[in-house]
Amino acid sequence: MANVPNASPDKRTERIIFLAALLVRGAFLLATVLLGIEFDQDNQRYNEQSTGILAGDLDLETEYFITAPLYPYTQALFKLVLGKGWLVGLTLVQWLLCAWSAVYLWRIALRFFDRRVALVAAALYVVFPLTLIWVGTPAQDMPFLIALIFALHAWFRAVNSDHLGRTIGAGALFALTFLIKSHILLFAPFMPIYWWWNGQATARRRVQHIAAFVCTCFVFTLPYGLYNLRKHDMYVISSTGQGGFFMVGHNEDVYRFIVDPPPLGTPEHRRIFNMQYRIMDELRDTLATLPHKEKQAVMLRAGIDWCRANPGKLAELSAWDLAYFLLPGVNPHHYGKATWAALFLISLPLYLLAYAGVWMALRENFRKHAWILALMLAMTAFSVVFYVQNRFRTITLEPYYIIYASFALVRLARRLGLDRRWPRLKEPVMA
Repeated sequence: MANVPNASPDKRTERIIFLAALLVRGAFLLATVLLGIEFDQDNQRYNEQSTGILAGDLDLETEYFITAPLYPYTQALFKLVLGKGWLVGLTLVQWLLCAWSAVYLWRIALRFFDRRVALVAAALYVVFPLTLIWVGTPAQDMPFLIALIFALHAWFRAVNSDHLGRTIGAGALFALTFLIKSHILLFAPFMPIYWWWNGQATARRRVQHIAAFVCTCFVFTLPYGLYNLRKHDMYVISSTGQGGFFMVGHNEDVYRFIVDPPPLGTPEHRRIFNMQYRIMDELRDTLATLPHKEKQAVMLRAGIDWCRANPGKLAELSAWDLAYFLLPGVNPHHYGKATWAALFLISLPLYLLAYAGVWMALRENFRKHAWILALMLAMTAFSVVFYVQNRFRTITLEPYYIIYASFALVRLARRLGLDRRWPRLKEPVMA
């Protein structure tokens, strides 16, 4: 990477970033509590599953998938230790980690760009609304966003050193990340390639580091994987849903919901929004008699059958999925025009600058910046092959869009001569 490893970071700047993130997220958290605002409809499922765990029901099977385990089990631990105060304790921990993630995003930016870019990225991350919207929500979204920032920082450090302990630590953090939300596993196959391209060790040592990383990740899957092998006759790395997710994204109701949705607020809109698909009514009697592994196969076949029977609709649906993935904000048909307009106008400059920044960075050094392209392609695949879910895009990509948008913004300022108003900053070296 551009900066020299194995030296101390700028601690004063990091304290300022942490305190700023803490204050902004604290104010946002207080406002949402006072106004009674809730942003995630999955809360109830995690609450029920964590309560079930404490009652001895360790099975996280749902209608469409088996849930990734780390968040429900963590929530259960907070309930066990703190009792009725579990939500306050969980929220405070999440708030602190969310603020600390701003420091690690700053460190990631310093690994790829100069100090000005990193400062702009940290500032944007502190105040950008969609990076803090789930800070107080007892669901997977914010823990995943935080864990991925920590895991990627550890991974970049491991790639740029020949230290086996760092590699094992990075593998453990990445395992925790996909045990919170499994869609990030679509990014995993690229990680050895990037390591091979950019690793600082010899070829033999790079192979050893990659093997250690993969083995560490696998070890973390053993408890849940072996439990589900006994319970459901299938080894579950994190969650299932290859059939359920595919059918959720490929059926007549979803096609209508994406391409020509019913009016917002109508019973038909609520039915589809709540995933009460007619295809599930047709399959209900069949699915009721099957174990989970075979349910996934039946749902996968149902999704494939719809694709084969509707090639034109499939092409149209895929095009809309891709468009909604590339465009910022939310779908105006599902969240109302005022909400759509606000989020679109807030996010559009960031997205345009991010796309420009990614393009410029890849042109200048493809191997160094290939990770962001791989992460984008992984999320594109999830959005088009399975189903478009912009909440997943936000927690997976937007913190790193902020970094590359900051790069494009600083580059633009330099070309316009605006950087002369900002005194040159001493470049730190990063650990």
